[in-house]
Amino acid sequence: MNSTTYKAGKLLLIEKKHQQYKPPGYIPEEFKRLLLPQAEISFRQDNDCAILTQTINAGPFTLWMHDIFTREDIVLLPWTPRHVLIINYMFEDSLRAESRQSDTFPLEERECNLLNLHAGIHKVPMSGDKKILSVHINIDPALMPSLMQKYPVLAALNTSFLSAISGPVNKGPHHINLFSDFLIQKLISCRYTGTRAHYFIQRCCTDLMLTFAQQETDVDHPILFTNVLHMDTFHQLFNYLIDNAGKIYSVSELAYSFYLSPDQLSHGFRQHFSITVEDCMYMLRMMTAYNLLHKKYLSLSDVAYTSGFTSVSEMIMHLERYYNCKIDEMRT
Repeated sequence: MNSTTYKAGKLLLIEKKHQQYKPPGYIPEEFKRLLLPQAEISFRQDNDCAILTQTINAGPFTLWMHDIFTREDIVLLPWTPRHVLIINYMFEDSLRAESRQSDTFPLEERECNLLNLHAGIHKVPMSGDKKILSVHINIDPALMPSLMQKYPVLAALNTSFLSAISGPVNKGPHHINLFSDFLIQKLISCRYTGTRAHYFIQRCCTDLMLTFAQQETDVDHPILFTNVLHMDTFHQLFNYLIDNAGKIYSVSELAYSFYLSPDQLSHGFRQHFSITVEDCMYMLRMMTAYNLLHKKYLSLSDVAYTSGFTSVSEMIMHLERYYNCKIDEMRT
């Protein structure tokens, strides 16, 4: 697919120097179900396409979501006013981007990439009668040293020696695994507003970035055949942990329940989801507690008990450390 054969160019903002909310104009009913209360919203449509863009600031990250529907062949013109790092997640279809240096790189459905994009306009041809959802997390490259100091696994992203050419930084595209998909679904369905939304979305973006970095760390270690054979088992295990997020299990207990050895469960879980089973259980407990905090009919004692904590003080200590804010800010 070559952009020179597509005549209609559509500017697509993928970064801003300053976030400033402007109320959107008319939005058709079929798009309103996609809107997030916390997002800055931009919508436009013409005879060629309809584009809904939502943006949310979250600490060092900016979350962007583009729902794009085409009727005719177009060329998307993603524009950034400054140098930015973007972790991009593609859903529903695939595209091929063109850099200003005339190189092309694929953006495949259900794959993610870390893109190093310099200021300017880029090109992405998109044929008619297509629908895509592009979710991306933007990071200012100047913030990467402090993030790497806090989360050493981010060193795997190799952002210290960024090219002068726009394009992917990672060694190869990564599959959007079940864990990453779970976090993205939490983001694109978040109904929180204010500080509740800010800290929840910031933590989800952090976990997505850490997962991507772990995928990059493990890129030279192909998934074991035995772990592939047990893919359905690991997916069932992940869904089981979601359904029982307030409970604490040992690896041995889970292994016994799912007919795996403890070593096989630990290794396979990390290969499939790029997170340890212990860290996954902890994240689910934190998310459960955070969500329950906003149920007015539950006391802090109820939330602590349901989330698997022995006391309110223990729960508050863990929540404040995990979400990097005070308990009162979570409940505002």
